[in-house]
Amino acid sequence: MDYKSYQEYSDVQGALDIRKENVIEILQLFVLISNVQKLTFMKYDFKYNNFTYGFTIDGYNIIQDDINFINNKYSIILKDGDVIFGKITFNRRIWYRAVLKELLKKSKIALRKIFEIEKDLLSQNTPLNIFIITDKNTIKFANKLQTNLDILLNADISVIHDIRKVLDKLNQKNSKNIIIYTVQKSDLIRDDEELLSTFNEFVIVIGPNDHNLSLTCGKLNIENYVSIDEFSPENIKNIILETKHKLINKNKFDNKIISITGVSGGIGVTTISLNTADLIAKNNPNKNVLYVDLSTTKAISNLFLSQNPIPNYTIIDLVNFGDFNIEKNLEIGLVKVRENFYSINGIQKHIDKDLIEKDNFIEKLLDYLLKASESFNYIIIDTGKADASSMKSTIYDLVNEIWVLTEMTLPHVSKLKTFYSLMKRAGLKDKVTFIVNRVNSLNEISSSDLDSIMNTSSKEDKLKYLKIPNDYHTLGKCWNYCELASDVSKDSIFVKTIREILLEKEFIEREKSKSKVKKKSMFSFLNKEEN
Repeated sequence: MDYKSYQEYSDVQGALDIRKENVIEILQLFVLISNVQKLTFMKYDFKYNNFTYGFTIDGYNIIQDDINFINNKYSIILKDGDVIFGKITFNRRIWYRAVLKELLKKSKIALRKIFEIEKDLLSQNTPLNIFIITDKNTIKFANKLQTNLDILLNADISVIHDIRKVLDKLNQKNSKNIIIYTVQKSDLIRDDEELLSTFNEFVIVIGPNDHNLSLTCGKLNIENYVSIDEFSPENIKNIILETKHKLINKNKFDNKIISITGVSGGIGVTTISLNTADLIAKNNPNKNVLYVDLSTTKAISNLFLSQNPIPNYTIIDLVNFGDFNIEKNLEIGLVKVRENFYSINGIQKHIDKDLIEKDNFIEKLLDYLLKASESFNYIIIDTGKADASSMKSTIYDLVNEIWVLTEMTLPHVSKLKTFYSLMKRAGLKDKVTFIVNRVNSLNEISSSDLDSIMNTSSKEDKLKYLKIPNDYHTLGKCWNYCELASDVSKDSIFVKTIREILLEKEFIEREKSKSKVKKKSMFSFLNKEEN
């Protein structure tokens, strides 16, 4: 499904506003013909399964905040089949004439249009597949669930008996998948145990109030076991909507997405992220590199990459634009550093932190990054201080690697232990690379002390970590002048160490003969246009 441009989004919102005005006009006519003094429209809230105040019509006047008529004695439910749109309430009985029936019919048509538009906007046009896996004992229940979810969600919903039949769909890149098992016993789940352990899809199990079955799901890292006693379609819908932004499309290319984070502020995350991205780009002229400033404090990467102290656009403008297009994105937050090196400006105001933590923004950010991964071979994301916020947790799920920076001091290692525990519980342990920055600083603890604090005494459990020496002589000067060490101090200890880390991870290769012809970047056409 195509991404909506800002103009397309505005057009849809405009259509939604027109439909709402249409409903108001129809109900105004209903009030005049029926001779009721006031009519209140209550919108049905699918999420909470109740009616919420919409507006009150008093003659030709529209009252948006008058809730005195919510408990009116008389009401008419407005619905189409199984879909409830809302209800109208009034304080006296009316004569239900043919003309009023026709007006109610027209109001339902307009409300149906609003329902479809809002459902489309809610989905953010991200393809969502829901696979209901069932056996012969729960087939009727599964079919009813499919019908209900089809009403409540904008998704492609199917009922199947064998998950292996949809493996091709599960492996598609540009889709998000939810698997729902409807079971009476654990046999169906146990048969798929090996497959489920390899999935990163979101799995829900609906079954009897069985403690052993719940434990079986827990062992498979299935977080949502719903007892049939607590089941309702709205409950399942709530689980899906609250978790939808966390669903990750697999990055099935050889491209790398790396998150660099630190156990505290000021530990060197931005410095290492910037220089890492720059070195990868310089050593891979035939590869495209994107640096994303996703720190939640005022960003400073723009000072180093574009010498722009106050950028006009930031990651918020770029992501909300919603369309991955290099030329258009260069006008609203994407910066071209070099032919194969691009960056995205981070937030510039503290109040913007709240915006990037909203679920709607997180989902659009993921869609943008996944689309960008088709064009960029490396995406380096500076996520600033490590925490378990919704936005950062989602990024940690998305990336191929998580570099966690620390220092060998007691306060930093204590924070590292807490964060590492979160990573293990989230199943992200294998993604983590520990990097000790500013090695040989004062007040540094020993490696044995580190193992003791982290409770990794056995040989198998001991943490492996890379080290970056304390090179303040180089970095202090670079920081003062907003320069990259990889540009001005190529032979410094810091740059050489970063290079060795990238060599070890095979992100760059040993220098080859300079006579070898370099391949052009896939974005080279932009360079030609500029010249």
